[in-house]
Amino acid sequence: MTGKTMVLYRGSLKSCNYQCTYCPFSKHRGSEREYERDRQQWERFAECVLGRAESGIGAVMIVPYGEALIHHWYWEGLGRLAASCHMDAVGAQTNLSFPIEESLKRYGEAGGQTKKLRLWATFHPEMTEAKTFAERCRQLSGEGVSLCAGAVGVPKQMEEIRRLRSLLPEGIYLWVNKMDGLRRRYTEGEKAAFCQIDPFFERELAPVKADPGRCQGRIFVEADGKLRRCNISPVMEGNWYGSLGHLPEENLKCTRKLCSCYLAYGGRSDVMNRMIFGDYPLFRIPRKAKAVFLDIDGTLIPAGEHKVREDKEGTAKEGASKEGPKEEGRISHRTKLDLELLKNQGARLFFATARPYEDAARKCREVWHLFEGGVFGGGGYVLWKDEKGIKERIYPISERDCLALKCLGEELGSRVIIYKREKTAYKVTFLRPGKNMWRQEELQKAGGRIEALCEHPVRFFAEGACMEIVAADACKAEGVRVLCGWTGISFLDAAAAGDSPEDEEMIRLCQRQ
Repeated sequence: MTGKTMVLYRGSLKSCNYQCTYCPFSKHRGSEREYERDRQQWERFAECVLGRAESGIGAVMIVPYGEALIHHWYWEGLGRLAASCHMDAVGAQTNLSFPIEESLKRYGEAGGQTKKLRLWATFHPEMTEAKTFAERCRQLSGEGVSLCAGAVGVPKQMEEIRRLRSLLPEGIYLWVNKMDGLRRRYTEGEKAAFCQIDPFFERELAPVKADPGRCQGRIFVEADGKLRRCNISPVMEGNWYGSLGHLPEENLKCTRKLCSCYLAYGGRSDVMNRMIFGDYPLFRIPRKAKAVFLDIDGTLIPAGEHKVREDKEGTAKEGASKEGPKEEGRISHRTKLDLELLKNQGARLFFATARPYEDAARKCREVWHLFEGGVFGGGGYVLWKDEKGIKERIYPISERDCLALKCLGEELGSRVIIYKREKTAYKVTFLRPGKNMWRQEELQKAGGRIEALCEHPVRFFAEGACMEIVAADACKAEGVRVLCGWTGISFLDAAAAGDSPEDEEMIRLCQRQ
């Protein structure tokens, strides 16, 4: 994750060069005065973004009511924005009716780099043929422009959309939006047909409950500076031009019950949005990772209380427990769906977790079959299983060191759990009672004693009430390196997500724009 903000901009433009029967903006012809006003507003916005170059804005996307890219000032502004070294990507929703060579020339002359340009191209069967639209997509792709293409899922236009899929290059994703005006549910046949065209179509049909806590990192700005969290949220306090020194996100709240369109649910900080569509998922261009590494607690499932099972000797058991662990949080239905979609798209799924192997298997049993293994115990145990067999690597903690750690942990008032695989210990946990978190000074003090006691080098870190101890060379990033080596997958073709300092090196290893 980049940690940067994506800004969506909608100007006062309310006109289009297409005349689709269902669209109100096709009925309006803009005047020169209206166009001049729109140009000034867009240029003011672009200059404001550039003035906030170091405030964390990483991407800008134009989401007009009409068609913006037939007007030269939008191309020139996008070029100026893309010229900034702080900007990762710029783009727009468009019907692709603009003159390609002339527009790209204007963009380049303004300083824009083609590799930063992203286009969300919408196919309008009433106005253009699938063959013509596909050829324009092919031409833009040939110029180095990243784009997706798509259409509204109108059942009557099924054959034309299917034809478009057959004409597009395989590397260009064709999305299908749910038709809001259908006034009935899609039949099972229609749903299956659209899913065959767009493998992620089921995401359109699965309602997402609104959650303002997942909407950081994106802002919707209108021509006059009014702010929304997304295109369907209400106008919030403040104004985009009211405080040039920082991004005015703190007052952006939401009263919606559902995120009912892609610009709403696609821009949330949900980890699966990033895994499927990259660091700026609102451009809707799949990242196509060949391997995906996912933390469990706080990433795949909400963080919750974790109670482990152990035997009388304090060694974590591999078998079932009559009582079972008391844990909060489960993998949501939507996350299960997204994992299945990623798997069906050819991504290899791996866990990357501080949980031991058996504990992870129990917690994630509903999706366990989708994963090929992973990095467990904070890096102490690495596993890959496929149709050819199993590969595993254990970063051991010696019996002598386990005994010394057990004595120290009990002296510190902790319950000591030793996790083993094939009778070899790979992680030791000091579990404090209740929710008594390890403070940094306590961790460092205990760590000094651990280093003095252990015969072999180890490292330690805290997760809540647990102090985890593993071999010095065991960590999630090292586990990712091992798995990428075994599978022959480049780090550039991998994606990783997590929410703790333990995940940072792993994420940087797999990070790409």
